[in-house]
Amino acid sequence: MIGRGILICAMGACFSFSVTAQQPILVDQATLSQHVDHHVPPVYPPIAKAANIQGAVFFDITVGVTGKIESMKVVSGHPMLRQAAIDCLKQWTYHPFEKDGVPVPATGQASISFMLSDYHPVSGDEQIASRFFPLSDQCRKAVSSHTDAAAAAELCKQAADIASQFGPKDRYIEKRSAFVWASWAFIYDGDSKGALDYSSKAVEVVKLGHDDNSGSNAAYGVRGIAEGRAGDFAAADHDLEIAEDFGRKGVAWMEKEAPSLRREYTGSLIQDLQFHAQVLKALNRPDEAQKKLNEAAALQ
Repeated sequence: MIGRGILICAMGACFSFSVTAQQPILVDQATLSQHVDHHVPPVYPPIAKAANIQGAVFFDITVGVTGKIESMKVVSGHPMLRQAAIDCLKQWTYHPFEKDGVPVPATGQASISFMLSDYHPVSGDEQIASRFFPLSDQCRKAVSSHTDAAAAAELCKQAADIASQFGPKDRYIEKRSAFVWASWAFIYDGDSKGALDYSSKAVEVVKLGHDDNSGSNAAYGVRGIAEGRAGDFAAADHDLEIAEDFGRKGVAWMEKEAPSLRREYTGSLIQDLQFHAQVLKALNRPDEAQKKLNEAAALQ
């Protein structure tokens, strides 16, 4: 057990208390499955389905005392299925585990299965997904190509509006992602109002607390950039600071768990820092702006 001291001072006197950090209990996969409170089915990646790829993706996870997943690490699974499994598992919650009547964190193995024989898109969620994902793919390609900003904005708006039809307790990752991409599309098309509307929707999704650091970084980052482009530098400064905090946490996780994703994680944080520097210069805070640029340069 790892102990740490807490010093509390009041009315001129100080008292030292020793606090012992809770160590996770180890549970088997069956017990972990029995504690699932909320889950969503995975979205079968179209490329994997076309290639007849199926199977399970296995994770080592830690469930916190509130029942939310605090950490996850892919142990095995086909590369074409891993990201869809990660996006799915992020949305699961568990009934908290207890030891001697006290909630405790728990570690164990979870799995997300993809079986072609089980894929029958008949539910309302799957019907929405069948309309959403093709448009989402087109939206991302259109934004990334930088060829027709107006067409990209229209595609991304359609995808985001369909994503809004998912249930209020489901598909957090898909909704946040759709709103972020729509916001970027409107930024490139010069529509500040549209960009702010969709980026604010993305932030509202991550405020629910089901997303990871990189998703929260994306939501706050794009809203900060939209605010800055609209001339609201104070709001941009606030949101970009939040985005960067999430971005740093995401980079720390990446360096430990997924170093192959370094380019994606550092690229997003660098973008936020560089734009934030422009905002700070506009606010006449050149020293702070230079610190942001120095941090960005160190990440490259």
